[in-house]
Amino acid sequence: MFANETFTLTPIFMHSKIVRTLVLSFAEITLDELGIIRVNYLSGSVIDVAEKKELFKAYQEITNDVKSLFIFKAQNNVNFTKEAKKYSIRIEPFQPFMAIAVIADNLAYQILADFYFKIYKPKVAYKVVKSDEKAIEWLLSYQKNFHDGKIEKPKSSKFPFFNF
Repeated sequence: MFANETFTLTPIFMHSKIVRTLVLSFAEITLDELGIIRVNYLSGSVIDVAEKKELFKAYQEITNDVKSLFIFKAQNNVNFTKEAKKYSIRIEPFQPFMAIAVIADNLAYQILADFYFKIYKPKVAYKVVKSDEKAIEWLLSYQKNFHDGKIEKPKSSKFPFFNF
């Protein structure tokens, strides 16, 4: 899509059409026409090992197990159990994440997300942003740079410990 093109984000990209939706009891996962997967954790959800397994299957299904661009956003009061965090470590090499944008729409969430990523030092590209538009812009720019050879593939097959 981006080979030998000048990359400019237009408003049409900001409101791309949803082509597939998977609804879980604790999250909604959508795929848009740009190939971006959005994971929206629903308010009050508690994510445990069973939910992490369900997410893993949903990610494989929606991406066809191909490394993809993801946007993660959580509504209020979403919690991950200690067991879910441990399970995440075990499955991280198999997650279909190419790059991840985390939407933190207020300063408190931004500080928490930045702190989290500094501790776990992700091996996959990530960015904490304030809006869906910024997330899309960054992900598409990352994808273009990756395909143009401006970004090297990670040297490790390991992926970060994500709670998302």
